[in-house]
Amino acid sequence: MKQKILATLIFCLLFTGFVFSQNRPSKHSKDGDKKRPTAEEMVKRDMNMFQQELNLTETQKTFIQKILEDSYKKMEELFKSGNKDRSEIDRIRAEKDENLKNVFTDDQWAKYQLIKDKRKDKHDINGDDKQSPPPDRQ
Repeated sequence: MKQKILATLIFCLLFTGFVFSQNRPSKHSKDGDKKRPTAEEMVKRDMNMFQQELNLTETQKTFIQKILEDSYKKMEELFKSGNKDRSEIDRIRAEKDENLKNVFTDDQWAKYQLIKDKRKDKHDINGDDKQSPPPDRQ
């Protein structure tokens, strides 16, 4: 009787270890990531948001659409090539911002900066790209 209980217990422990050792997609693994939006989807999303928040003129829409298409296609190519160099992504974003600054009015630029800060805060809260600091212990 004791041998059956011991055998059952060992089997359960081995089975549990086996189950928990299986590869599960992690938060940042390729299988666990949400599908990355395409350059066209990101342009459409940003253009809609800019139109609602910044009241773009028709001329601004044309220039901004081109700026967004160029920058998001560069980033898309970078990701497809497997290169995830943050400095290169940051360079593309800085170039995009510099080009947008030349198209936006001063008021639009200030609103755009607020929008960017909100997006950054949203990503920080969700844990994207950055780890949250440990809680203070007293």
